Amino acid sequence: MSDLDPVKAPYGAFALSPFQEWLRRSAMQLPSDRLRRAAESVVRRVLMSDGREIADVEVFPGQHARVHMRDNRCEKRAFVGSRTWDSGEREAIRDVIRKAPADREIVFVDAGANAGLYTLSVLADAERFGKRVRVVAVEPDVENRRRLEFNLEASGADQVHIAPVALGAEEKFVNLVQDDRNRGEVRIGENDAGGAIPMKPLSQVLDEAGIQSVDVMKMDIEGFEEPVLSAFFKMWPRSRWPRTVLLETLHAGAQITDGAPGICLEHGYQVAQLMRQNAVLVLPEGEVG
Repeated sequence: MSDLDPVKAPYGAFALSPFQEWLRRSAMQLPSDRLRRAAESVVRRVLMSDGREIADVEVFPGQHARVHMRDNRCEKRAFVGSRTWDSGEREAIRDVIRKAPADREIVFVDAGANAGLYTLSVLADAERFGKRVRVVAVEPDVENRRRLEFNLEASGADQVHIAPVALGAEEKFVNLVQDDRNRGEVRIGENDAGGAIPMKPLSQVLDEAGIQSVDVMKMDIEGFEEPVLSAFFKMWPRSRWPRTVLLETLHAGAQITDGAPGICLEHGYQVAQLMRQNAVLVLPEGEVG
């Protein structure tokens, strides 16, 4: 569709026409979830029907992104659908931000940040409620991290610490395996030989970022959550653990007590909410310092 270089072109180079932008926003403003989702799907297909693969859009109020629709499922959904994309999960995080004391900085950890859409959603919600927020975004994949950095710059976000590492139980170098159809499914390879991507324990990443405690953490690292969390709970004191954890359950097993969710339950977390592929777990009041 365009000869512009998506890496070098400034934000706005892939903007929609005024009519296309009106159409995109109109679909997302419909009142009911069912009607809105249906309209978003139709409008998305219409706007991509001319071969468009990239668009520069305001994904959340005040937060901007260059979304790549052909190779990243979450970017495609957020292109037309930023209200309905992971709406339950983001509402759980929004509730933490809403209830946080106004005089205290909120810490959000985006483990498996991808192109940064969860981070941008948190920044938008913090602005909405007049709260101060600090973000640690962990993303090992070079291309995903490039997109993350671009989106943060386009949004003028300077309160985000980016950790260019994979998370694990120990410090070493690993290889990444890329899904050709969905960049959001980058995972750690089974063979570390010749690995070029640094791996670090989550506790080390947070210490290096100067984080003392975490309010809410979203973790989506394609099935590697269990060893990361097992090591983390051993390495960091309980008083500094995340109060709320949003955890992907797709790779965990048949029961909520399996895999990474089960590790959290063993360490005192309780299930606050279950979604189709994610769970919200919280530490009860008095369990954190």
